[in-house]
Amino acid sequence: MRLFILSLPAVSLLSACNLIPDRFSDDNPVIPPAEEVEAVALDPVEAVPEVTPDVMFSGSATTIAGLGDPTVPGLWMETPLVTTEQMARVRSATGGNVTLTLRPIAGEASAGSRLSIDAMRALGAPLTELVELKVSAAS
Repeated sequence: MRLFILSLPAVSLLSACNLIPDRFSDDNPVIPPAEEVEAVALDPVEAVPEVTPDVMFSGSATTIAGLGDPTVPGLWMETPLVTTEQMARVRSATGGNVTLTLRPIAGEASAGSRLSIDAMRALGAPLTELVELKVSAAS
């Protein structure tokens, strides 16, 4: 009796195999034959015009920054505010300030930035939080 009870689920599973469609059969409606698949050409990507740094970053700007890659040493901030590497003065809302290197990253000017761990410490900013920063040209 026990053997019969244990083999009943196996028989049920085997009988259900007939319900699974064969992926390689000619009558499978899910996968069309290769000759029915139409290739579609994609539009070429338009080039984005280069924006000069003084257009993106003139005077001062505000950004929200979090911790960047903690394994990269130095005083730097990766930001979409610039298109070329340059020096800047960064000031936090709590009054901390530091001169550092701005490094360009892709994104809208309103996107966030990433600070080095050394810059976060110099500003007295908590490493696990986002901070609002005022960025201005280094004098």
